[in-house]
Amino acid sequence: MKGKVMTILLTCMFFGGGCKSAEEPASSAQSSRLPASSKNKAYDIHEGFVEAERSFGFDLFRNMSDHGRLMDNLLISPYSLQQVLIMTANGAAGDTAKEMKAALYLSDIQDSVINESSFALLKRFESLPKGDLLTANAIWSRLEAKPDFKQTIKQFYSGSVFKMADNIHTAKNSINQWTAHQTKGHIDDIADRLSPEAVSLLINAVYFQEKWSLPFDRHVTAEELFFLPDGSSKKLLMMKQTARLAYLENELFQAVKLPYEDQHLSFTLFLPKKKTASFMSLFSNQSVKEWDNSFQPKAVKLSMPRFTLNGSYQVKQALREMGMESVFSAADFSNMFTEGRGVTIDDVNHHTFIKVDESGTEAAAASSVEVIERGLAPDVTLRADRPFFFAITDEQTTSLLFLGFVANPNE
Repeated sequence: MKGKVMTILLTCMFFGGGCKSAEEPASSAQSSRLPASSKNKAYDIHEGFVEAERSFGFDLFRNMSDHGRLMDNLLISPYSLQQVLIMTANGAAGDTAKEMKAALYLSDIQDSVINESSFALLKRFESLPKGDLLTANAIWSRLEAKPDFKQTIKQFYSGSVFKMADNIHTAKNSINQWTAHQTKGHIDDIADRLSPEAVSLLINAVYFQEKWSLPFDRHVTAEELFFLPDGSSKKLLMMKQTARLAYLENELFQAVKLPYEDQHLSFTLFLPKKKTASFMSLFSNQSVKEWDNSFQPKAVKLSMPRFTLNGSYQVKQALREMGMESVFSAADFSNMFTEGRGVTIDDVNHHTFIKVDESGTEAAAASSVEVIERGLAPDVTLRADRPFFFAITDEQTTSLLFLGFVANPNE
């Protein structure tokens, strides 16, 4: 994996959505039919939906960190990946739909409630009074999307459905330009690996920008040593402040919460006292929820580095380890396209960016699900990896146009 960082703010910072696509505005979501006790009452967000997002995010983080053996940077957006996979699951049927919902921890929630909760979460972050937490969804496709699937994407995900250009370079450029626009220019390469065989690409983009409620003073930022996982050290610019902040300390770690101007959003920093792997073994949704109840206000003298990180990941293997197997081989996406062709997911890509400095945080993420037509299972295999002959023939007249022998293809 490229550019990993042990980020410690994902549970708060990325779990939300924002702006509608200009091309195709969404219609109003139907009101949830669940009892009020099982919803976030202000926004009709089912509590199980948020729990599923968090559990999925922590499990994915652990899988992408090589099961806790972190030596490089890692930055993911659980929200972005969850949303693009839920959109894809709306086109799935049978065992494929069950498998995707299970890996996303959504098996016990009705499809209609999942979509309503996604829409409500999007609207909740649209209403933030201070910074920006914006999300956009889109689908590019060479196949005709089924009307019900297209309506779901428009209504509950404010998504646009575009015709994918036949020319692969044109398709890549238009998708990259759209994503760059949605992420304020920070992610402009989400489609760079798009296969010429792709028939559809589903994308979620997230942009986040918030100022600290208690900004750091740039005049006291100074170089200090930062110790790396391999035991070496380097000099970095360290931001400093002493303020009354929510704080927690135990035998495993110290932790502090830095509030943003939108007070319901925060950056939580966990500093392990022991080896990273020891902390990672407990870094789960359940543990973080329990720790969250134990923070107390303290006067904290804080030093932390400025940092800017970029990540680019293929998430396919991590999702397989979490139970999404058939979606990459014998998938059933019969609810997605009008044509009766068999399709499967070829890849899931995830690109991220974050910048943290004295004034606040800017971050972006984009996630894509690439769908291709499912090929035939081979009966035999031919590897032309040694000298071979060839003939070019007019099959109608049997005229022999060319004969050849290839001994060295490089000459």
